Amino acid sequence: MPEAGSEMERDRGSGALNRAQQRRLSVTCKYIDNLLCEIEHAINTAASRSPFPRYVVDVTPAQILLIEDHIALLRAQLLRTLDWQHLKPEQTGITVTRSALTDLAFVDIAIEELKPRYLRGCGAVPEDAVEELNGVIQKLRSLTGSMERCIRQEMSKNLENCARDESTENPQHHG
Repeated sequence: MPEAGSEMERDRGSGALNRAQQRRLSVTCKYIDNLLCEIEHAINTAASRSPFPRYVVDVTPAQILLIEDHIALLRAQLLRTLDWQHLKPEQTGITVTRSALTDLAFVDIAIEELKPRYLRGCGAVPEDAVEELNGVIQKLRSLTGSMERCIRQEMSKNLENCARDESTENPQHHG
């Protein structure tokens, strides 16, 4: 606890938390928002076409709207809480494409670990299953590779468009 009149106390404005407390406030608000994202993910499970849903949707569309409204209210209050201390939410630098490509790398590793040599740790792979297993692996790899190429191709187009836009906005004059 800082002593009265200490440097930490003098730097603090009236009603302001100290830097460590502000950081804790900001981190906690972000954590709460992450939990709200999890709730959104859970209630939107019905819209997903996943064959392995994590949740059983036991809420009606009207209840989903009510939950979403409450999430919006909570998020607005989180922003007011940060604003009270003149703080702003941290901006992320992670793009959706970067996230997707990273996840696809892990998908590729998981597919690799389906190969018979890795499954041997669970017991010998029957000879009559090896060919079909390798075919399944190849199909999964092909689809994953196709998705990765598609994402990278779109990224490349976006970068080219951004570069083209920048060059037309900031023409360089040589003279």
